[in-house]
Amino acid sequence: MDLFNTAPVVVKQPKRYFVDKSEYFCYDTQGRQIAHVHEADLGAGMQALRFMAKNTTGFARTVRVDDAWGRPRLVIEKKWSMWTAQTVISVPGGPPIGYIDQDFKLFKAGFRLLDPYKRHLGTIKGDFWGFDFEIVDANEHPIAKVNRHVADLGELFTAADTYVLWPRYPNLPEPLKTLVVASGITVDLVLAEGQR
Repeated sequence: MDLFNTAPVVVKQPKRYFVDKSEYFCYDTQGRQIAHVHEADLGAGMQALRFMAKNTTGFARTVRVDDAWGRPRLVIEKKWSMWTAQTVISVPGGPPIGYIDQDFKLFKAGFRLLDPYKRHLGTIKGDFWGFDFEIVDANEHPIAKVNRHVADLGELFTAADTYVLWPRYPNLPEPLKTLVVASGITVDLVLAEGQR
């Protein structure tokens, strides 16, 4: 029951109405919760600003990834953005492990995986619809994929999305392994969170 050693990982948002606060639950294939992702310190002023805004996709968001026992494991910080977003992946209270930077692609979603020194480690390549993402290393070798599932009827009118992260190799070198795990959350945090 460890987020970093489970394949596949199901990343699911709870059904929310009139709430713009990032939250995800991560499960294994047996339906056991392996992580809880949430905005820990969202102030009342920011909640009110998000409530009044029509679209908050460009807003900064910081989520903490807790394991199944409630222990903080990762912090994913999406910076304010107009066109392309930068996301910092770090351990709680520590320096950046790496970055997942949105890459501007015409008609497609894309991201670059970077180490703490901004060196290129891999790429996330999305399709036209933003449902299927392939993750490749710096040599263009496929190492994982992320699939977005179509919302069921109960989720259709809410902000809930479901993604499945399929790591191909269990022993990727760090920080690539952690960036691949974080990509299952970051893809939604950047592309869909805040849309209404």
